[in-house]
Amino acid sequence: MDLQSPSVLAQLPRPLHASTGKTHIGDVYSLAESKKRKRYEVVVAVDGEAVNIYNVQTPKLVTSYAVPPQSTFSCRPCSVRRKVPGKSTVKRQTFGAVSRPEQQIKSFVEETGGNESSAPEISSSSFTVTDSKSPTVFVGIVPSGSKEGDENDSFDILSVHQDGRIRRLTSDLKTQRWNVQHSEIAKTASTHEVHSCFLVEFEDAKKALFKRRQDLAALALGDLTSSGVDEPSVLLLVSHPTGSERVALKDVKVQMFSVPSAVSSGGVLDESQRLRHLLTIDIPDVIGQETFDSNGLQWNFHSGSAGLNLSFERGFINFDLSQYTPTVTSKFILDNERFSSVMRISPQSVIGAGESLVALYDTQYQSVQRSIAVDNVPPTSGSAPTLFLGYFAKLGIAVATKGNTLLAFDLSTSQPPSGPSLKRPRDGLLIDAIGRGIGSSAAQWDAGSKKHRTESMATLGLTSPEQVERWNNFTAELDKFTQAKDTAGFDRAVQDYFGTGKSKTLPTPGQFVYPETALFLLSKIFSIKETETNDKLSASPSLCLCVNLWPKQTCDWLVRLSHLSLSNVEIALRRSFKPRILPALPTGSFAQALIDADQSLRNLIQSIRGPVLMNPDELAYALKHFLNMARSRSSVPAITDTTTENNDDNDSAPPLATLFLGLNVTIQKLHANPAPAITSALRSALSRPELTSLIHHLRISLATGGFTSRFTEKPPVPILTDQTRPALSLTTITDTLIAAVDAIGPSGWIAAAGSLSLSADGNPTGEEQSLIADIKSEVSAALAGVQEATYMKGILREYLRFTETITTPKPNKQNTTNKSTALLPTDETITNTEDDSSSLIRHEKINGADLLVYTAAGADGSGEDGYIDGDAGANRMLPLSLKAASADVGKTKVKQSTGEVKNRSHREMGYLRRKAVGKYSFEKLIV
Repeated sequence: MDLQSPSVLAQLPRPLHASTGKTHIGDVYSLAESKKRKRYEVVVAVDGEAVNIYNVQTPKLVTSYAVPPQSTFSCRPCSVRRKVPGKSTVKRQTFGAVSRPEQQIKSFVEETGGNESSAPEISSSSFTVTDSKSPTVFVGIVPSGSKEGDENDSFDILSVHQDGRIRRLTSDLKTQRWNVQHSEIAKTASTHEVHSCFLVEFEDAKKALFKRRQDLAALALGDLTSSGVDEPSVLLLVSHPTGSERVALKDVKVQMFSVPSAVSSGGVLDESQRLRHLLTIDIPDVIGQETFDSNGLQWNFHSGSAGLNLSFERGFINFDLSQYTPTVTSKFILDNERFSSVMRISPQSVIGAGESLVALYDTQYQSVQRSIAVDNVPPTSGSAPTLFLGYFAKLGIAVATKGNTLLAFDLSTSQPPSGPSLKRPRDGLLIDAIGRGIGSSAAQWDAGSKKHRTESMATLGLTSPEQVERWNNFTAELDKFTQAKDTAGFDRAVQDYFGTGKSKTLPTPGQFVYPETALFLLSKIFSIKETETNDKLSASPSLCLCVNLWPKQTCDWLVRLSHLSLSNVEIALRRSFKPRILPALPTGSFAQALIDADQSLRNLIQSIRGPVLMNPDELAYALKHFLNMARSRSSVPAITDTTTENNDDNDSAPPLATLFLGLNVTIQKLHANPAPAITSALRSALSRPELTSLIHHLRISLATGGFTSRFTEKPPVPILTDQTRPALSLTTITDTLIAAVDAIGPSGWIAAAGSLSLSADGNPTGEEQSLIADIKSEVSAALAGVQEATYMKGILREYLRFTETITTPKPNKQNTTNKSTALLPTDETITNTEDDSSSLIRHEKINGADLLVYTAAGADGSGEDGYIDGDAGANRMLPLSLKAASADVGKTKVKQSTGEVKNRSHREMGYLRRKAVGKYSFEKLIV
């Protein structure tokens, strides 16, 4: 299934200096009683332009603050919105770090009164950094432990420099509470530099990060005795080796500190009162990933699961920091992909932007859940990478940027919405990953690939290196023939590879052929083509099935083996479509692809007549095409001269015989489905005029099949034999007729009765009103014929049971023709003299009905021993057992005393055959 096209939240301003300027995007929090909560907003700092705040729930620009043109931001900004205690005003404070023209921490304060119509009061302040030349890499908010009702703000500002220096400032930036480079940081300051920082509330840390480490929780609290009051914050610093282009995970340091909430106003603070070191963590190496490009590393921390997430150009790795030793809980790596950004969505899901598509991946089962092509992500022009910023779980949207466009990916359809239920959403299920595994298109059938060599050899039936080499040569030849559209070469290559014996005969339906090889052939024959759609609500182009080439011999063989079906084609194309997910093909795609590839419709009819039963929707689509073609061709002689059928426009059109052949074959195959499925397929595919045409065709089949006319009546108006071949059985006609009437429905019949069809002179024809009455009378006539046939069958039951026991001996090829010709009367036609040598076949015609009369011959060929031949056999009675005398000995016998059926031995059968001689026998002994 496709990922929905992202919505555009805003067009961000471009940096003043397009070549060197950057855009930094941070989070917005709400603060109430020292509890920090993330808001549905983002703050954007653009070099030399402004600091803007956007709402992602209802896309709009909330506020904007201008900055000097020479301003350059060094890290992501942050913003806080809170209500002022004791007042009806709302205060919003936004903070950012500026590296030029001088290092500063800037603050923008916006205070809005209770009256929304009043203009907000905006002010700004800054703190100049003079004791460090290292750039600021993080600006965050920590609770200050202010008492309720205090006019001062209840939070402080925490900034971290690249060299590890940490400073704490008041929210108004007028006072620096402390400035320290911790001794643990100073130990590695010469070899490492801070890359990423994360602030975690102590309440969230207790639930995940400190869940198994109560010693760290007690160390972080220090002298605090009551929980929930002036609790500290937890600071995580991730450090990389300084100046390294390639970084190994074993060289990465994660340092954990506790930041006390309350700060003593008097006296000198020691290092532990400012910043308390808790733990230094060494990240373990990951097998197969020795080093990483330092420029492409992105770290993130999920406080709910204590997971430290690492995203890089080839994938995503999650480390669980709640254990005594960090462990890798999930890993998602694609060797053939280059990601610009990967972000965690849930414990088993990540969303990543690669070179060709943006997709939602399942890290547990290594599968693609949803995807969209990169070219379909707005703006479609330009080659800017897509960078993910954050995920709002309650809204179900992932916020990202592409160039200067702020985007929102809606993931609510793939991730269950967060509600009042305490149950964890069930994502990452195996059923959602089946058929969506990650892999390249060639890896499925590439037996030479080292990664999938064992699996490919097993599925393709390759047991030796020689067979692998032969398969690789075969695939290379097929690729060449497919690109050249050489059907003859394709057939030769398939016959050479799959053929057996000296004549290279292809396997028959009874022989086993590995299904994977058939899927590979289908992937070469069929393909997916993108077409532009007129639907303005769909941003992605529609996909249609098409035929690359049609090697007749190969396709005929696949049809006989039951491999050429819509389900197998979808499986083959789904693998060749990877890593993108193949969406559900529109109804009728398979039939339409065969129609477009062959205007004569022979390929479509051959596929329908195959042993595989097609989907009823596909059959209904093919039925619609046959009906429309037959209607258009049948109306041509009535309008134009018959000689116009041979013009150039109709050279490629199939003849009427082919159309009615396909029509009847499709009806027969459609009848093999359940009645509700037939009705639903006809209602969805065929319009009311097309259903009416189908009903008329079934009425013609009912009449020409002899089901509605009596035996003594004159034949109906002559119908072309092409329209009735193959003949439809009475069950097929009646069931399809019922489904067609039900597909129109009561409302359709009422609407047809209301809209009168007019003839050429303008008078109403009344065809719609009389159609039901005509069908009723014809069905009544057919029912009367069925009742009469049933009655006659009951009278002739003994004769029928007797004829069923008559077995025809195998004819003798030497005297078949002479014997059969001599026994047949002179005024009758010989229809089959090779297969039925012991039967007398007569053709009779009574009232237009063609009859075939079979007369059994006697044992001597003259009819003397027959039951219905001549006067001698006219008065004979059927045997009481209603079993015909057999020339051969049966394999079973009935025990007279008990009636038990027992098998005869070969010795007894041979003895009885030797005794079974005629009434008169002549033996000539030659000595």
